Amino acid sequence: MQTQLVPDTISHDDFKTYRTCYDLDKKRLPDKLESLSELRYTDVPEAVAQRKKDGEAFLEKTEVQSLVEWKLKIGTYRPSLAKLVASNSVEEVRKTTSAAFSLMTDDPNPAKAISTLSKLKGIGPATASLLLSCYDPISIPFFSDELFRWLHWRTDVSGNNKKRKSKGVKDDGNANRKIGYTAKEYASIFEKTTSLRERLSKEAEEPVTAVDIEKAAYMISKSVQEDKSNGNDDTDKTVETKALYPPSPKRRKKKS
Repeated sequence: MQTQLVPDTISHDDFKTYRTCYDLDKKRLPDKLESLSELRYTDVPEAVAQRKKDGEAFLEKTEVQSLVEWKLKIGTYRPSLAKLVASNSVEEVRKTTSAAFSLMTDDPNPAKAISTLSKLKGIGPATASLLLSCYDPISIPFFSDELFRWLHWRTDVSGNNKKRKSKGVKDDGNANRKIGYTAKEYASIFEKTTSLRERLSKEAEEPVTAVDIEKAAYMISKSVQEDKSNGNDDTDKTVETKALYPPSPKRRKKKS
């Protein structure tokens, strides 16, 4: 990965290029996935925001199931997970999501809310973060493989991998590093996303959201993966050239 694209050094202009490419890339999505993406990024967050205005923010069971379906379609499909989520009752989902969202009103750190949502069957830290992101898309990042690996990617000035730790989670340059989908890993994602969001917002003098970072990370990671699979040296490409040809979403073999 080019040094200019790692989170510590990426400029807002480069970031915005990849962020914009995510929306352009949506045109390549199959109809079903495009519909689920609309639910994930627009319909569900808007519904939750309206409920919050009405006095109580929560998610319906059907909304949680759709969000999980979206997550499985962009990652590794595991039918058992969908079945577990479906086994939660309508009342359990409303009550648990309402309790988790209420915790966010008093404490911007999502740790307790993640723990509360994880009481639902089939919901771990990664899926819990997806539900929370629909409640607060500005500051709560979704624990995606691409976001985790990009935020924890570090190189020194010579391009060599440089390891360090954040919240006990190592940074390195392994594009296929194993992910445990743990609460500790999510704490590191949240910390790094918050720091990056604040830096880019200040640089651009315009808001940068957690969802913006999630989308840019997806496109950067896919671009790097495509370069490696084609045997190309990504240091020979400019950001603008790579962004003109963003890769299509591909099914991943790793656990999500």
